[in-house]
Amino acid sequence: MPSLEVTMPRATLEIREKLALRLTRAVSESAGFEPEIFGIRFLEYDEGVAACGGMLWNAGSKDAPYLHFLLYCPRLSRAQKQSLATALSAAFVSVLKKPDWLPVIHICEHPYDNIVVGGKLLSDAYDECAQKRFYYDMGAV
Repeated sequence: MPSLEVTMPRATLEIREKLALRLTRAVSESAGFEPEIFGIRFLEYDEGVAACGGMLWNAGSKDAPYLHFLLYCPRLSRAQKQSLATALSAAFVSVLKKPDWLPVIHICEHPYDNIVVGGKLLSDAYDECAQKRFYYDMGAV
């Protein structure tokens, strides 16, 4: 099950609902995961709790706040990662309507035999997962 942790300033329920929909759509369209298996956890913080460049962020700050995405997923191709970077950033900015609020995105990939869902390794639960290779030729960079 791929999942995303979103660290951001505290937001309204309406904003989180919109983000959940748009970020799920971005991942589904970019990486090919079914929306039903994708999870998101919002890790929100209050003013004065996170810093960038040594400066605590508050709502009156001129600079963007600390924004971080951590995507846990099976191995993706370089093209999928490039598509994800664009789609996740665009979805986030479009919902918040703040063009300079671009998150740092870390993509943490795991082979299918390192992911447990329903008490089983994915490589044990699904033949198609057991047959997929984790390492591949990155090709042209």
